[in-house]
Amino acid sequence: MTERFPVTKLFPRCLTSCLYFWTAYIMMTRIHQIQRWFLAITVIPTLAIALYTYFKVVSRGPGSPLDFSDLLVHDLKAAENGLELPPEYMSKRCVTLKHDGRFRVCQTCHVWKPDRCHHCSSCDICILKMDHHCPWFAECTGFKNQKFFVQFLIYTTFYAFLVLLDSFYELGTWFNSGSFTRELIDFHLLGVTLLAIAVFISVLAFTIFSIYQVCKNQTTIEVYGMRRYRRDLEIMNDSYGTNKRLENVFDLGSSMANWEDLMGTSWSEWILPIETYKYKKSKHTKDEKGLYFDVRPDVQDRLLTSRGLEDRLLRRVTPRPSMENNRPSVEIIGVN
Repeated sequence: MTERFPVTKLFPRCLTSCLYFWTAYIMMTRIHQIQRWFLAITVIPTLAIALYTYFKVVSRGPGSPLDFSDLLVHDLKAAENGLELPPEYMSKRCVTLKHDGRFRVCQTCHVWKPDRCHHCSSCDICILKMDHHCPWFAECTGFKNQKFFVQFLIYTTFYAFLVLLDSFYELGTWFNSGSFTRELIDFHLLGVTLLAIAVFISVLAFTIFSIYQVCKNQTTIEVYGMRRYRRDLEIMNDSYGTNKRLENVFDLGSSMANWEDLMGTSWSEWILPIETYKYKKSKHTKDEKGLYFDVRPDVQDRLLTSRGLEDRLLRRVTPRPSMENNRPSVEIIGVN
């Protein structure tokens, strides 16, 4: 197990890097109908920023509640029975609870699970604001690296488009000039063209989907979770009533507000793989750590007031010994 684990992470990362470098090499050496300097100033910078962002996703990681010592559960049974409570900053702002009204706990990691936190079976660890596990990164997309993941998709789509245009132009010129009657097609260039077609179509679709998700301020897991919930209501012959409109409480009210919440408020933050100003400003606070999230303005005050009252009541009726063993000091996480 200790020998296989590095290989499972190393192989997809090496493969992705090699595909990038191979396509760039073929473009620079097999295309003759386009000026070399033009290829250099378009292909190489796009390659560089895409690969940089790729490894930025990997190096940052998604974030985990295990990074915060005060989210560790001391007594799992006591936590399940409501005799041990999470840190106060989580209990006051957490809006995602279990069906019995108790706070969510990971049975595997033995940690409190903030809003939007899930346990990844592939990584075998809880992930903050988990979106999905990506095999091409051998890593999860979550709170800390989601911005860079979306940017990587955009860069890759643009890179595949450049490769497609340049290779099509070269092959089109070869065919229109009648060179196909005298020489064989360049199979290396043909292979790059076919790869670019496949990557462009697939990554473009995923890029559009990811941007849509960001503008709705919801994760892939939350989308499928909502679908399952609606299906369960139908199975139980629930006529929906007030539940018919199951809305996302993390939607901040507009696509731009949701976009800026993740990607930043300026063009430089949107385009470049850099930390957002909001993240830097909150570096020494519990904000912007993936432990709790803003909710829709029309429900935020009502929810937080309700959660505050519930938290004070729970802490009054919870036996003091369990409280002393679980002093607050970390920040919140998301759903399972």
